[in-house]
Amino acid sequence: MEENKKLNAEDYRLFIKLYLANERRLYGFVRTLVPNWSDVDDVIQETAAVLWSKFDQFDKTSNFSAWALKIAHYQILNYYKNQKRDKLYFSEEMLNLLAEKNLQNPNVDERLPLLRKCLQQLKDYELSLIQMRYEPGSSTRRVAEQTGKELHALYRMFNKIHAKLLLCIRRNLREVYS
Repeated sequence: MEENKKLNAEDYRLFIKLYLANERRLYGFVRTLVPNWSDVDDVIQETAAVLWSKFDQFDKTSNFSAWALKIAHYQILNYYKNQKRDKLYFSEEMLNLLAEKNLQNPNVDERLPLLRKCLQQLKDYELSLIQMRYEPGSSTRRVAEQTGKELHALYRMFNKIHAKLLLCIRRNLREVYS
């Protein structure tokens, strides 16, 4: 009995380590397929619960990230089955195509550190605007209200900042792969 408790504690530590290492990728995956943040959080919570409940079935020598993303995919399908009353409903086939496309993008994990690096190169006011805009539940309209700037002027500023970040990430990716 004591040996079983030790194994569970070790499994729990391993699960937490693997889950935390992949949490951002899971969020990014779910966010591409689920339209709003509160639903994303619900899907992530359900995914985490399923991951833990099935962790004893996980082959510890295999790829946790791929396994977790597959379970998240099934949780997204469940989410949409429960959301049939909404006007916007993707077919299971469309969700599978979107998920497959997302899973085939191997540089997602490589681009995140590059994005962080590029964010550090922004001017203070640019970084502040980006942080305000991408705060959960925020919008460009809300940033306009908070800053007193006109909405169309903010759209132009965000377009310039996004273009600057994209160029920076592409330049850094070229350096990594050359």
